[in-house]
Amino acid sequence: MSDRVNYLSYFYGSITREEAEDFLKQAGMADGLYLLRQSRNFLGGYALSLSNDKTCYHYTIEKQMSGHYAIAGGKNHNSPVDVCEYHAENSDGLVCLLKKPCNRPHGIQPKVGPFEDLKDQLIREYVQMTWNLEGQALEQAIISQKPQLEKLIATTAHERMPWFHGKKSREDSEACMLRGPRTNGKFLIRDRDSNGSYALCLLHEGKPYHYRIDRDKTGKLSIQDGKKFDTLWQMVDHYCHKSDGLLRVLTEPCSNPDHPVDTFGLMPAPPVPSNHPRKPSSVDRS
Repeated sequence: MSDRVNYLSYFYGSITREEAEDFLKQAGMADGLYLLRQSRNFLGGYALSLSNDKTCYHYTIEKQMSGHYAIAGGKNHNSPVDVCEYHAENSDGLVCLLKKPCNRPHGIQPKVGPFEDLKDQLIREYVQMTWNLEGQALEQAIISQKPQLEKLIATTAHERMPWFHGKKSREDSEACMLRGPRTNGKFLIRDRDSNGSYALCLLHEGKPYHYRIDRDKTGKLSIQDGKKFDTLWQMVDHYCHKSDGLLRVLTEPCSNPDHPVDTFGLMPAPPVPSNHPRKPSSVDRS
């Protein structure tokens, strides 16, 4: 997350769409009232929430491969702040101009996303294990490769989560779900095939249900006709807040009995492949 964005008075961090609407309503819902929040769907992205005619509108600001930021179909900008400044003078696809920032109420800090607390720990573990670095060399590698490492860790973080069971059959996943308390909303995710698809197993009224998670041509993940996400952990976070097509919200991860979690609530890191690059300069910069 950009440090500049984090200090903006109208940036709320990783709040939901509903929470954004509540803040706009509390501030009066004037035409052009707006706030900025962290995207809960897209890595490195943001969302602009705007009120007009007593209605809330939401626009995703995606981070492009070039490093620029843009609302879908709109102009590229160097930062999300530049996006807001541009739309204060040009509606250019928005329902109205951005007229007044909805500043955070006194005492409210930007909300930290579910992954932010774990990110630094995962990056540090990855660099130590992959490049066998310690001390100053470790710190320098983390600093110099931070953007690439953040992207890499974010897209593989699910492998360390207690709800991810890897390669497990439908039958074995059901047996695991029915072991122990049969809590409504209990869930796990498993690999479905080698094409990058997964399956979500959800317990509802004592019975396990399965949802296929597919990856589209752009790499985004979704349940059929559902919202699209860059990562599995973003998807899980979303469905923990709203059912949005599922029978119910996700409530309790079904831990993988084969992999006990550590003090951070994470499963042990998988072994590094023998052919894995060993030098920081080998990190994928795409």
